[in-house]
Amino acid sequence: MIPLELTDGETKFDRAEAPLSIFLEWAERARTENAQQRLYVAQAPLNRLPKPMQDDLPTPELVTRTGKGDVYDASIWLGVAPTYTPLHRDPNPNLYLQLAGRKVIRLLKPDAGQAVFDGVQVALGSKVSSRFRGEEMMKGREKSLLEASIWSSKTTQDGEKIEGFEETLDAGQSMFIPEGWWHSVKSVGTGCTGSVNWWFR
Repeated sequence: MIPLELTDGETKFDRAEAPLSIFLEWAERARTENAQQRLYVAQAPLNRLPKPMQDDLPTPELVTRTGKGDVYDASIWLGVAPTYTPLHRDPNPNLYLQLAGRKVIRLLKPDAGQAVFDGVQVALGSKVSSRFRGEEMMKGREKSLLEASIWSSKTTQDGEKIEGFEETLDAGQSMFIPEGWWHSVKSVGTGCTGSVNWWFR
């Protein structure tokens, strides 16, 4: 069983545990049909994948030899473009590797990302923690405002310039995301996308 996210436009978001075969069957249909509802294998722990898949994704030496050499968690991300992960930050350093397809990552320093997040919360009339994020960032107005702030605008809700980095990753390319740096990820193009990442300490 792996975690699957089901989305349908801006308003529907559900997360459920399901066999990998459910996603694989949907992905095959989605390649030839215009699917409104989207399935995404998001943050599926590598240790819950079939053993042959785990064996194909060994922890890179860079991760085991950096810091304490302690892998906090490792996950796989599988989808059919377009896929989207909203602006967020992780509590541990992250090595992100693109396996298939192409993704664009927007990366912001901690203070710049916090300013974007705070501006969106002001626009929403909300005051929630940026440390613990849940479904609220995956649907509705918060998702729309976060996406527009990062992908459509060059300024925060307050009109301040957003300074950050953007990188396009093709299959075989990777990116190091420092602890606490904000990022949002989109797949581009068509077809299946796959990524894996290792959070370490």
